[in-house]
Amino acid sequence: MSEFKSDIEIARGARKRPIQEVGGKIGIPGEHLL
Repeated sequence: MSEFKSDIEIARGARKRPIQEVGGKIGIPGEHLL
């Protein structure tokens, strides 16, 4: 067994956040996000 996680294992383990929250943290206004 590999000691490293596969890409899909990493993605499935990630905490998902609303795009507005992510955009707000880097200064992108909500009206510019889809």
